[in-house]
This record gives sequence, C-alpha cells and structure tokens, in this order.
Amino acid sequence: MKKNHFIIIFIFILAAFLIPQNIKGQSTALIEELKAQISSKEQEIKALEERAAAYKKELENAQSQKNTLKNQIAIIEGRIKKLQNDISITATKIESATLKIEQLNLDILEKEDEIEKKKMSIASIVQILYEFDQTSPLEIVLARNTLSDLVDQLHYLQDLQNEVYKNLVIFQDLKRGLEDKKTETERQRNELLSLQNQLTSQKQIVNRDKEEKNYLLIQTKGQEKQYQSLLDETLKKQQEIQQQIYELEDKLRLAYDPNSLPPARSGVLEWPLGGVLTQGYGYTAYSKKLYKAGFHNGIDISSSYGEPIKAALNGTIIAKGDCGRYAYGKWIAIQHENALTTLYAHLSGYGIFKVGDKVKTGDIIGYEGNTGYSTGPHLHFGVYVSQTFRVESMWYGLLPIGAHLDPMKYL
Repeated sequence: MKKNHFIIIFIFILAAFLIPQNIKGQSTALIEELKAQISSKEQEIKALEERAAAYKKELENAQSQKNTLKNQIAIIEGRIKKLQNDISITATKIESATLKIEQLNLDILEKEDEIEKKKMSIASIVQILYEFDQTSPLEIVLARNTLSDLVDQLHYLQDLQNEVYKNLVIFQDLKRGLEDKKTETERQRNELLSLQNQLTSQKQIVNRDKEEKNYLLIQTKGQEKQYQSLLDETLKKQQEIQQQIYELEDKLRLAYDPNSLPPARSGVLEWPLGGVLTQGYGYTAYSKKLYKAGFHNGIDISSSYGEPIKAALNGTIIAKGDCGRYAYGKWIAIQHENALTTLYAHLSGYGIFKVGDKVKTGDIIGYEGNTGYSTGPHLHFGVYVSQTFRVESMWYGLLPIGAHLDPMKYL
C-alpha cells in the first residue's frame, strides 16, 4: 500500500472530527445557558425553603396558644400560607427538573455524536490494518527499498494497532457515560412526574383548608362560645369512638398466630416521615389523659403540615377512608408481603395512588395533616397483623381496625 493512500484515509478521519465543531460549539453554549438557569432556580428554591421554615415556626407558635376560635382560624390561615409557599417550591422544582432534563438530552446528543465519530475512526483504522493483513510478509519486504523503510512500516502498523486499542477504550467510556446520562434522565423524569403529582395534591389540600375555615365560621357563627361547645361535643364523641376501637381491637389481638409474623427487628420498615416522635405506642402519659382505655395503638410523628408521607415498605394499598372530624380523619392502609399492614392517619391529603395499586418503599402516599381527632398536625402510624386487619363502616366513615403491634419494633 502506498503512503499517500494512508494520508488520504487520515485526512478523512480528521475531517470527520473537524466538520461538526461549529455545531458542538452551539450545543456547549446552550448547555452552559441551561446550567445558569438551573443554578438560578436552585437559589430561588433555597429562598423559598427558608421562608417555609419561618412559616413552620409561626404555625408551631400558633398551635401552642389556647384553643380558641380566633386562634384556630389563625392556624388554618397559617397552614394555607405555608402550603402556598410549598406550592411555589414544588412549581420551581418542576421548572428546575425540566431544565435538567433538557440539559441531559443535549449531553446525550453530544455523547452519541462522539460515539459515532469514534466508530468511524476505529472502522477506518481497522480497514487499513485489514488491507495490510491481505499482503503477505514477503510482499511487504519486497515492496520496501531499504531496511529502514521496512522498520518504519512495522512501527507504523504497531502505532495503528495502539490507536485502535486507545479508541476502543474511549469508545467504551463514552458508551458507559451515555448509559449513565440516560439513567439520570429517567430518574429526573420520574422526579418530575412525582413533583407534578405533588403540586396537584398540595393545591387540593389548600382548597380543603379553605373549606375547613368556612365550615368553622358557619358552624360557630363566629362565636367563641359556640366554638367551645363544638369542641366539647367532638371530644365526647371521640372518647366514645376511641373506647369502641379499643374494644374491637382488643378481641382481634387474640386472633392471630404470632409465629406468622416477621421477627421483630430494626429496619423491617422505613420511617414514613422524618420528624419528631411525639407519642409512643401503648399506655402513654397523653393517652391516659385523653382516652378512657388509656392505650395508644400506634406512634405519632410530627414534622410540618403538608409534608410528604411515604410508604414504609413495598406493598399494595388495600383501603383508604375519611372519618371526618373523628378518629383517624383521612387515612390509608398498605398490606405488605411479610404479613404486616401499615396505617397512615390524620392525612391532609392523599397521593395519586388508588386502592389496589402497588407501591414501593418511599413512594409518596399522602401528606401530614390534622384531620380527624387530632390536637395538632402529625402522622399516626400503625402496624397491624394483616390476617386480622379489616375496615368497619361507621356513622362517621370507614374505620380501620386490627390486631396492632408496636411500630418501633420494626422501624
């Protein structure tokens, strides 16, 4: 093979890399612009989250005040302000996620372009080596005028083989990088979908809080005396309901095989909400004052009104309901494959999942609230023996009951 033939092939390879440089430059500029926009959104989110912390503190202060109609209205209005700020955070996160997906798509196009160019380069070099391979060693020796030319030729072939190896390594790295970008894009798309669902739920919770405010004002006619009368009546009915729950569940606690349960150990379930444990399981100081039976059949976790509640383990949503102003308020139950069923109660709103849907650990199933009989925003988290769990239809709504266990033995 003649030397000028090699020169032509290498010019062709070089041209393949040089021609798209202008396009690549435009893509790089666009990526940098997207990065700047993403950074701006992240700063905006940070400022909104600082405001959210301030709203949370205001709410905590309001909830520590005496339970009067005026204070209750102020609490509801404070929740609405906090939720509207949360909505702004979610909307900004959606914008940021959209920009990140756009940036990743551009990164993917660049990677694909680089991969194509590497493939062309490798193919061209392999073609040269193939043509050499078709020439016998004797022909190669006879075609060279001097020993020096032959040595140069052999070095040249070795350099080509090294170039193929280097290009293959780069090609593999590019392919791994491309797969990583595609995986990250899919993660961002899932995050975007989750945020869009969260935004819808947050707007629904705001509307529910506005309805609660109107309900209070209508029921009490804005009078403190009527509000206190409403509280007394609700407490009386709640104590009756709580005693009924205790009696029903006390019988169910004798109707299961303990050997069917997973061993009690830490880590069987994930925490459904990050926050403060405000009440434990069993006979607590608070439950003894509030309930006739004096027993608390779950644990209470408090974080911040409207915070996402997550599934503690893979499972299937088997029931959800709303007890109105009594018992558990809005609740959802998930049955797991390990013979346990978990209950999430006092929710301000639900996630997108319906009864019968399968959920994964960490999926958002609802939001921290204050529905039902509750003295402040928190999550009531219960763990039940699946074979005993059922739902009873009561005058105030659907009531979940079952043989309950101490959640702390499994978290």
